[in-house]
Amino acid sequence: MGAYSTAAVRDHFSAARARINDFGSALDVLCEITGDLGFTQVLYAYLPSQARLPNGEWQPLKLNVRNFPLDWEDEWTQFMSVDPYYRACFDGIMPLEWAEVQARPSLTPKQKAACAYLNDMGLSRGITVPVHLPFGRFAVVSAIADRSCANWTGVRERAIEPLHWLTHDFTQFVLDRGYEGQIERVGPVRLTPREIECLQWASAGKTSSETAIIIGRSLETVRLHLKNAIRKLDACNRAQAVAAAVQMGLI
Repeated sequence: MGAYSTAAVRDHFSAARARINDFGSALDVLCEITGDLGFTQVLYAYLPSQARLPNGEWQPLKLNVRNFPLDWEDEWTQFMSVDPYYRACFDGIMPLEWAEVQARPSLTPKQKAACAYLNDMGLSRGITVPVHLPFGRFAVVSAIADRSCANWTGVRERAIEPLHWLTHDFTQFVLDRGYEGQIERVGPVRLTPREIECLQWASAGKTSSETAIIIGRSLETVRLHLKNAIRKLDACNRAQAVAAAVQMGLI
């Protein structure tokens, strides 16, 4: 029981809420509680739209971390879309032990390289808890025990249930407080403000001519912005581009 019990985690999180005033302080509390559970590092990530893009590719997942090595992210950007622990979250809803993911024969060479990279950083033992939210949104917590943890088996067995509860409650708290906009993430597509504006008016049913009048630009300029947005979103036409932008949370 003690610090490993779900009841203790619930009490700790309830008491700590008064200290939370933004996502950063919320992540600090998450780190504090997972530390009580025996973990040495923690990460949180959130996607406001479906993980898979219309073209089948995966959105890159930006990890918001506490207590990671200072240089850990130097090479990690190349693994943001292939992260095996991230991909494994879409096989179910239950917590995942990293060792099980690492042993999967289906891992690609790049996914194995991602595991090896974290292993080299001392981050090889962890539990990942996915949260599948309405409208394709997704959140995840991974709690990790580095080489300083002498009793990983005990931590894993006693902490998995309270960590599962904590992940879901923490995510609901972040959403209820409206902190999701503060969570750092990587946009899959970079549109200019004008491209976004033109897509927004297109989604409202406005023609290019009407949009040109509304934003005070020439018809040719509006058409160019829409053409660029369609290309960047890997769409075939304006309707597909609008649908893709909505799915990605861009408009």
